[in-house]
Amino acid sequence: MHQSMGTLLSTVLLATSLGGLVAPPVAAQAIRRPTPIAQSATAGREIRLKSAPNVRDLGGYVNQRGQRIKPHRLIRSASLSNLSPADGRKLAKVYHLKTDVDLRTLSEQTTAPDAKIAGVRHVSDPVFLKWGKASGNLSDRVKGNGVKNMETFYRNAVLSRQGRHAYRTLFLILLKTPRKDAVLWHCSAGKDRAGMGTMLILSALDVSRRTINRDYLLSNRYLAAKNAVTLAQDRRNGDTATQLANAKAQAGVRMAFLNAAYRAIDHHYGSVQRYLHRGLGLTSAQLTRLQKAYLTPAKH
Repeated sequence: MHQSMGTLLSTVLLATSLGGLVAPPVAAQAIRRPTPIAQSATAGREIRLKSAPNVRDLGGYVNQRGQRIKPHRLIRSASLSNLSPADGRKLAKVYHLKTDVDLRTLSEQTTAPDAKIAGVRHVSDPVFLKWGKASGNLSDRVKGNGVKNMETFYRNAVLSRQGRHAYRTLFLILLKTPRKDAVLWHCSAGKDRAGMGTMLILSALDVSRRTINRDYLLSNRYLAAKNAVTLAQDRRNGDTATQLANAKAQAGVRMAFLNAAYRAIDHHYGSVQRYLHRGLGLTSAQLTRLQKAYLTPAKH
């Protein structure tokens, strides 16, 4: 009996040591983070024009499913009011531009109308009908208000009825455009109203937020020379330090501005994707059509 109990105990201990009854502790596995999508160095690069800055072809950006945005289809830009005939021909012939969507206020469009380009239609699509309380007081010279006003500008651009109507119209134009043609959308500097439109379009094409933010911040690079000249002139005109600080905030882009739009969208709609559906009234079928039109086929 004692021998049998000893044998049984030995068997239990052996089984335990081999993991039969008590599993050995499992080493904690490292949390795997998704590998960032590698983007081409040429994606989002400026189209070199002599008469307009910050003009960019979004072709080449890769989305989170490995699909690439087709070149010469989606172009973001600053104002085209000073566009030269040669640069207009370049956009039309090389980049297949057929539609110019103007996101500026009605007064901006009247005071500095876009240059006419043969074969390209101009669409008035203001995010703000006029400057005023809704757009943020961009002329406010109170210290610190340059950044605050830009954040107000961004929030109201995506939340206001007029702003949502403008961005919905931009999407509907993209959906109706033949697949060999390009659409260009712009505001004055091509960074704020056009930047938010770009954020929404890239989001609809399933491009990562990391890439969207990188594209947004490129405006600082492509507007640097122009902004340096403007700020130097402001100094010569005797602007105060506060005025110069506000002018500098309004001349460039900061993640604080775009984050204000993201937060407003998340607060009111839950996410950018829900905003596309509920805020802009786009259907799942329309977004699928958009992806098929502007992206290369997914790799399997």
